[in-house]
Amino acid sequence: MAFMWKRFKNWLHWQMHPLPQSLREFKQTISVKGFDFELVPAQYQDVDEMVELEREAYHGEEPWSADIFHNELHRSRERLYVVVREPETGAMVAYIGAAFRPGIHEVHITNVTVAPHWQGRGIGTFLLMYMMTVAKQIRFNRMSLEVRVSNTSVQRLYERLGFQVVRRKAHYYEDNGEDALDMAQILGRKTDGFYVQK
Repeated sequence: MAFMWKRFKNWLHWQMHPLPQSLREFKQTISVKGFDFELVPAQYQDVDEMVELEREAYHGEEPWSADIFHNELHRSRERLYVVVREPETGAMVAYIGAAFRPGIHEVHITNVTVAPHWQGRGIGTFLLMYMMTVAKQIRFNRMSLEVRVSNTSVQRLYERLGFQVVRRKAHYYEDNGEDALDMAQILGRKTDGFYVQK
C-alpha cells in the first residue's frame, strides 16, 4: 500500500510539474555555425523584445500580443520559452516556445521566431533540436507544430528534422484565414510505461 501511495504521489507531482526546475534556471553558451550565442529561459522582462522580434520577422504583423506572452510565461509548470541572445550586444536573436502536455506525452511547439538578419543560419534548426532533446530527456515521445500551407521552405526544414504532415487545419490563421498543416513526429516508443528512444 505504501508503495502504491508513493507511486501515485510521484505520478501526481509529474503531472503537475512536468518540467524540472533546471530548465527554468540556466544560462549557457552555444555555438551555431561558428557564431556564439547565449541561451537562457525567457523572462517577463523579455516580452517586449519578443513582440518586437515577431513584428520584424512577420513584416510588421503582431501574431501574438504581449498579454499572450505574459500568460504563457506565467504557466511555467507546462510551458518553456527559451531565448537566444548575442553575447556582445545582448540583442535578442531568436526564441522558441513549447507547451508540454503530460497527459498525452506530447511537446507542442507554439512559436519559433528568428530575427530576419539571422534567418537561414541554422538557429531555428538548433532550437527545434534543443526542444527535441529536452522532450526525450523527460520522456515525452511526441512533438507537434503547425505551419502555414504557403510556407513551403519551413515545411521542408521540419520534414528534414523528421516531422510529417498529420492533417490540414482549415482557416487556422486569423490574420488571413490561411490553412495550417499540423505536423508531428514520434521521438520514442512506449513500452511498459517507459519510453525507449530510437
